[in-house]
Amino acid sequence: MISNNFQSKKTAASSKMDQQNISLWGKFGSNFLTMKPFSNILSLLFYLSFPCIAWMSFNISNSQKEKNLRRFDWTDLKWLIVGLILIHITKEINGYLVFDYVANSLDKKYVGLDRQLRVQKIVKWIYDTFYYSVATIFAYIVFKDEKWFPTQLGGTQFTETMYDFPNMPDNPWVPFYYMIQTASHIHALLLLMFHGTKIELKYWEYLLHHFLAVSLLYFSTIYNCESIGVVVLVLHDISDIFLAYGRTYADIGKNKILVYVSFSAIQISWLYTRVYVFPIKIYDIIVNHPGFSLYWENTKHALYNQVGLMIVLFGMHIYWTIFMIKVGIGIFSAGKYKNVYDNRENKLDNKKEN
Repeated sequence: MISNNFQSKKTAASSKMDQQNISLWGKFGSNFLTMKPFSNILSLLFYLSFPCIAWMSFNISNSQKEKNLRRFDWTDLKWLIVGLILIHITKEINGYLVFDYVANSLDKKYVGLDRQLRVQKIVKWIYDTFYYSVATIFAYIVFKDEKWFPTQLGGTQFTETMYDFPNMPDNPWVPFYYMIQTASHIHALLLLMFHGTKIELKYWEYLLHHFLAVSLLYFSTIYNCESIGVVVLVLHDISDIFLAYGRTYADIGKNKILVYVSFSAIQISWLYTRVYVFPIKIYDIIVNHPGFSLYWENTKHALYNQVGLMIVLFGMHIYWTIFMIKVGIGIFSAGKYKNVYDNRENKLDNKKEN
């Protein structure tokens, strides 16, 4: 069976990691003061986000008072279940197909535990490249003519991001796309929570990001802000295609020129979508919100919620951009690829990279 076969490979690869792994809550409680400062900040932000999310949840009742709006049909939750099952199965198949190839192709500079960690991450990045490519192409085909789909991403009829709010977008593909994407983010969050401490030493960083993403998807569904959610998803997915592929090829590719080309594509797509277009969309939502609407008093918290979550996400974009710039400086000034972001978690920190 595929799952059993792949699981046996993962079990063998992670046996040493299990010995070094300690419980999440014990680690946080006893070693908080010894963790890196930024990890402390991220873990604190994660815990502080809970009361903020709880406060936001209390305001949902006001938006539900309006009965004459086009809303999400909760029977479409079936696509969330379907998505979770399909994503889990396809990830298992992907691991079964590429695990040995990655293990044999990975740069020899990775040894021991570092090598085991990187193999599992590259397997994930290969899947991400495929998933984000399919999701982006699908979204462009079915949403490009919507009046809330940005011209910066190829939209043809853009008016404003919150067009027709507080009604749910009337495109029939929105529920399907939204639930599949939500399933992907929930799966990633659960995988990180239950397995992440074994393979992800930037745990709090990714936990905060995934939690914010799932929160944005949840609240945008409740508040009829799916148009905002779709735009945010597409903006992220475009750069994630190049990010996942570039990180993969940098470690298993043989052509240095293609490594540099791949990284250039990462920089361009990231800076354009997450640093340029993303804040433009935040500004558009703030300036062109439907404050004149008869429903505004009961729906205004949707604006505060979505803009607040987007601003925090944008802050994380800026943080990650700093690392990309550092990698770029290393490539184009020193003529070598040195991944100061992914490799800060392992023994390669203090080693010379080819």
